[in-house]
Amino acid sequence: MNTSITDTGNPYLHVPKYFRIQRELWDNIQQRRWLPGAPIPSETELCEQYKVSRGTVRRALDELDRQGLIIRSPGKSTVVNMPKIPLLASGFRTDIAKKGLIPGTRVLTISQVTAPGDIADLLQVPPSTPVLLIERVISADGVPIIVESAHISRPSDPVTAKEVETTSLLELIPQKCHVFLSKAVESYEPILLSAEKSHLLQTAKGELAIRDQAVLYDLQNEPLYVSTAIVRGDKARIVTETSFQVHPES
Repeated sequence: MNTSITDTGNPYLHVPKYFRIQRELWDNIQQRRWLPGAPIPSETELCEQYKVSRGTVRRALDELDRQGLIIRSPGKSTVVNMPKIPLLASGFRTDIAKKGLIPGTRVLTISQVTAPGDIADLLQVPPSTPVLLIERVISADGVPIIVESAHISRPSDPVTAKEVETTSLLELIPQKCHVFLSKAVESYEPILLSAEKSHLLQTAKGELAIRDQAVLYDLQNEPLYVSTAIVRGDKARIVTETSFQVHPES
């Protein structure tokens, strides 16, 4: 990158120096001139390039770090972080693929279990009811970002690990239960990762995560399954979409 903050064509010429540096580094990341995992110039190199003090460079890097765009480790190079993946209702694997990343799935279990009390309430079945449990870890370009548990209340055709690894549950479960989905009711809350979940997600215990729980309903408005996803807060963000019906004036 050869741009200097003294260039006459610099669009950030009349803003503070740290902000100009931050925006130029941000541009390099957003335009994928620097790919995830790639090191960025050192503080010394940035000081020489922009002819500013180390404090100015550090403030620019602090802003990028706060936004989750870079990873800074003492004694190591500062590298570009993987961008947060926007997760919408189209399915986790689909959302990851839309970002140009390769989705992956590791199946933890496919088994019959007794519905826990809170899940039974959401499925509108007695607590002792047997349900099908599918647990999996979903990754993007090999980085685990989601641990999902799906509790299915209806009898279904056999589900294989291969199918779970290659198909969205939004498609697979209705197909196996021979029904169509009509809606999903979701709730979100911030949580701190337990030791078990942090191990599966390859991050530190106590890191911030998002608990995304969705109840999926069939065309008869009866709950079909409950998806409980623990999403890494540093790798993904939840996006919601609301459609409004327009009533033209008569």
